[in-house]
Amino acid sequence: MPKRIKIFISLILFIIYTLALAAGPLAAKGPDKNLPEHGRAVIVVIDKISWGDFEKANIPALKKLASEGAVGLMTTNPAGGSPRISQNTYTTIGAGAKVQGSQSGGMAFHSTEKYENDTAGVEYYRRTGLHAGDRQVVHLGIGETKKVNLSLKYSYSIGAIGTVLHQNELKTAVIGNADMPGYPQREQRYHREAVNIAMDNSGIVDYGSISSNSYLPDPRSLAGVKTDYRALLNEFNYLSQKANLIVIETGDTSRIEEMTHLTSDGVGSDEKLKALAEVDTFIGQLVNIIDLKKDLLMVVAPGPSNEAMEQGDFLTPFIMAGKDISKGLVWSGTIKRNGLIANIDVASKILGYFTLPQVVKGDGTEKDISLGGQVIESRNSADPMGKISKLGRNAVFLYNARYPFVKSYINSELIVLIIFLGAVIWRKKIGRYLTPLFLGFTTVPGIMLWVNLFPRPSLGILGIEVIGAAAVITLGALFIGRKRPLTPFLITSGLTALLIVIDIFIGAPLAKTSPFSYDVMSGARFYGIGNEYAGVLIGCTVVFAGLLMDMFKHSLKIIKVINLIMFLTVIYTIAAPNLGTEVGGTIAAAAGFGITGLIMYGGSINRRAVITITVSVVAVLTCFIAYDLTRAVEAQSHIGRTITLISSGGPDEIGNIITRKWIVNWRLITGTTWSWYYFISVLAVPLLGRRFPSECTRFKENYPWFNKFLTGVFVSSIFTLLLNDSGIVSAAMMITYAIWPFLTGIIASCQLTVDS
Repeated sequence: MPKRIKIFISLILFIIYTLALAAGPLAAKGPDKNLPEHGRAVIVVIDKISWGDFEKANIPALKKLASEGAVGLMTTNPAGGSPRISQNTYTTIGAGAKVQGSQSGGMAFHSTEKYENDTAGVEYYRRTGLHAGDRQVVHLGIGETKKVNLSLKYSYSIGAIGTVLHQNELKTAVIGNADMPGYPQREQRYHREAVNIAMDNSGIVDYGSISSNSYLPDPRSLAGVKTDYRALLNEFNYLSQKANLIVIETGDTSRIEEMTHLTSDGVGSDEKLKALAEVDTFIGQLVNIIDLKKDLLMVVAPGPSNEAMEQGDFLTPFIMAGKDISKGLVWSGTIKRNGLIANIDVASKILGYFTLPQVVKGDGTEKDISLGGQVIESRNSADPMGKISKLGRNAVFLYNARYPFVKSYINSELIVLIIFLGAVIWRKKIGRYLTPLFLGFTTVPGIMLWVNLFPRPSLGILGIEVIGAAAVITLGALFIGRKRPLTPFLITSGLTALLIVIDIFIGAPLAKTSPFSYDVMSGARFYGIGNEYAGVLIGCTVVFAGLLMDMFKHSLKIIKVINLIMFLTVIYTIAAPNLGTEVGGTIAAAAGFGITGLIMYGGSINRRAVITITVSVVAVLTCFIAYDLTRAVEAQSHIGRTITLISSGGPDEIGNIITRKWIVNWRLITGTTWSWYYFISVLAVPLLGRRFPSECTRFKENYPWFNKFLTGVFVSSIFTLLLNDSGIVSAAMMITYAIWPFLTGIIASCQLTVDS
């Protein structure tokens, strides 16, 4: 590598690291050492339920709490696509970061409780080398849990909630369990995963009542036992004088979920509704005990039921009430949507309630670790319950529609492309009749922004509606641009780009509900512009700029200025932390537009030009990062939070981010249709150039600017391919707006498909 390049790379890393250090104080702000007196934080856990259960159940106390406090839905993603089972979901909440639990995730006991031939405290010492107090609860799986997360490429702390509370001399407690007692025909199964929420990174909870005393025999219930809510209330009254954080496991909904596969249809659902009614009675009694003027009460469902997941519903109900919480919908800086929070935000809310920093302090040998979530707030809203129901329905629709719609689209493009190339190479007539499909493909991303507003009795009918809309727009564009073969692409690319920009500027209401965008179930992105539409926007903009110059050849000075303004607007749209907030897309756009602008003004693509464009890209990113860091923590985008992460993790964190993104990208490149479509599209241009050199020369003469600007699209696609975690997706969407007008122009100008 040339010395000049090494120096430049070192300079970029130095700038990033300096910004990270500067961001440190913003993230590390905490309270004075003398903490003000607080009430208690109480988390009531009702696992394996969905919003649908919440709507159907007879739960007046819970619904009253939701109407008087803040209500919403919560994501339930653990780390790395691992299943949403209790050991994973509970551990993620306690860590304030996406992690996994271990197979022994429910193996928690009182230290004096009998375990095998000794006590749990003795077994805990054998496994950890640490001594536990007589009143403490110990998690025997803490060592295994830490080991299963060693491969994660980001910072986290198992038991972050309990660790920060203990570091600040506050106490924790857990009450209740979801155990399945043993019988002659059934082995005892311990389900005390609630300890994962309150424990520290040593697997310790200060107080608890998690033994068999928390449930009663009940021959009529599916599990043979049910929770003793009177015992839970008694324990709460006792421990509320000792602990600052109390986690209460209600248990019965989890037990019913575990037995549902053995029941007749409907039995499990009916039993769960009955169990929810009993939980509701308990909640009503609990609310009468605690003081919501100073206490914090959270009702959390760590994971969805199997029935809900089969329907594509991975979100769970969340209620929050108490000190400084107004009526309405929940909101957090992680997701930035009214009525929706992430499971990793629960830890941040607990620590925020106690005015503690969102950081697990290292002990000198280990670095400080920032939590991954943001403090949950409440936002005023009319009819919050109705809005949550609508939000849930839209999220389920988006999840169920995303795979079939996106997969059908990219597969159709690939099939048509292969058929066309085969027809051209073998000089078959069919090639010329495919051109309306080429234009139709460029209309679909714009249509998919509006698809949530279409009537959708079923995905099949919705698919027909999308095809019909694409046909109408295609015919309209063909009619308007009938005098010039590429004018229809000028129309579709220009309108699509305009629609995306307007949508992002008004808060992305369309992108948030488009199957071609991000969806909340996957939990990868919740706001801004996603990889798909970033690729579409860049591809549309470059192609529109080239076709515009070819159409108005006698007004090039004015068109160049218009194009330049358009390029800057799109970069701002993609980059701004309050708009698109897409780092990889920003770099790709700046690089592609930089090359395109250089071509537009007659410059040469040489080393100096490349360095100038690179410096400009770094300058743009630096400005937006600096701006993001000046905003309040909860308002910062993931760009600002990434810099904060680097500030706590050091330069090694940069390597973790790169590795994590490339693992995802490589999986998509090697295992999906996206890569086939992208690389065949890229190879199609030189293939046709070599096969038909004179005809392609004629095409370049007819569309000189469009042909030159293709370089900008290819450059942007390479940058997004290298820099985004789903770069191949963005690159493929980008290339769509280059390859189809190119092939159409070849057919129209060169008549490659005439009879042999």
